[in-house]
Amino acid sequence: MRRFSWLLVGGAVVAALVYAQIGRPNSDAFLRNRNGQALMQTYQLIQDEYLQKLDQKKLDAVIQGGIRGMIGALDDQFTSYTAPTSSSIRSQDLQGEFYGIGVSLSLQPAKGGGAQIIGVTRGLPGYNAGLKVGDVITEVNGQDVTKLEVDEIVSKIRGPKDTKVTIGVRRDGSNAVIKFEMVRQKVEIISVTKAILPGNVGYVALETFANVKVFEQLNAALKEMRDKGVKKLVFDLRDNGGGLLDQGCQVAEAFIKEGPIVFTRYRTQTKLFCEASGRVQWSGPMVVLVNGNSASASEIVAGAIQDTGRAKVIGESTFGKGVGQNVIDLPNGGELTLVTFEWLTPKKRALNKTGVKPDIEVKDTRFEVPLAFEGTGVKPGETVTLNVGGKTYTAKADEKGKFTFSQTLPPRPQSEDRGQALIELEKDAILQRALEELK
Repeated sequence: MRRFSWLLVGGAVVAALVYAQIGRPNSDAFLRNRNGQALMQTYQLIQDEYLQKLDQKKLDAVIQGGIRGMIGALDDQFTSYTAPTSSSIRSQDLQGEFYGIGVSLSLQPAKGGGAQIIGVTRGLPGYNAGLKVGDVITEVNGQDVTKLEVDEIVSKIRGPKDTKVTIGVRRDGSNAVIKFEMVRQKVEIISVTKAILPGNVGYVALETFANVKVFEQLNAALKEMRDKGVKKLVFDLRDNGGGLLDQGCQVAEAFIKEGPIVFTRYRTQTKLFCEASGRVQWSGPMVVLVNGNSASASEIVAGAIQDTGRAKVIGESTFGKGVGQNVIDLPNGGELTLVTFEWLTPKKRALNKTGVKPDIEVKDTRFEVPLAFEGTGVKPGETVTLNVGGKTYTAKADEKGKFTFSQTLPPRPQSEDRGQALIELEKDAILQRALEELK
């Protein structure tokens, strides 16, 4: 869960690390510390005496490496540093809209570099130009982007309203680059998808809490359900990794009439962060779906609904991210995401590393688990064959007799109709159990 702070509240070590950029450290305590002195001296020696004179860009990278080193020493997976380029992208995402072409890219570069398109939104420039799922973006405005991280590619594709951008892609394994010129348009991040299930049961899925329009979109979806005469609701928080704490509070308030929603525990105090105030948007019967990827704000909402007895939680135990962060703007345009508090459910349960245990446990069966195997001890170049479920998989041993195989699965299907949930009920054991519970 991330609670965002736009104040410049950098700590002593951070202030010292950016000394070369902002003038002087603001903490005598840091300079009295021998390790702090060693850090400053190391930077000065690199700047003055390293064999190759470093330009400012490289010196900035050295400083940013120091920031990442400090954060790494904390050994806290939820404390991180975001460089200026990625910080700008995250800021746009938080607002829930930006100007771009309307495609979703893979989190990891595709084989050979670049970024693979895993979703194309109907009606937006990418769709209208003819981009397809599976295309690999290799060029942006004539620049080779195969060695860039995905965030860097995204930053080049996005830009001011009504400006042109040319995308070069490889398609179907061909090395030929196909180019598409598009005009950037407003892209709104759709965080809520919906559908009507058999028996006139409403289905609303919330995919993230990470922008300021989440509650607004949820309200619109719940109103649509009421207008269509829906009496029962499935609220799906599976694969929702969280986001903004205030959005989590507002979403929980949409279902809970009164009482605490979440407490926050800092070093020296525990206090009520938010409580329901009678602004219920859905008062009918409902169930909440979760899985092992439901985290942070998802767990706040599920935990509050469970503690108050508002509805049953169905699925798998959640991830267990029970700590919160402040996001602090740094002078270089980057951001420090720092764990500063733990959150507790209405009954003051701490869920960090334990998660929410569902009232009804059901395994998530929607997506196939990729097959992987490895081994050693065979002749170099020999082919190893494995038969599983009537299918044959092969791997070739290397010069040391080692072999490995990892199955590549296609991207998860996405609906071309923005806001419309793609339901495959026959594959979804959790959803099937939810409908049984609502009968």
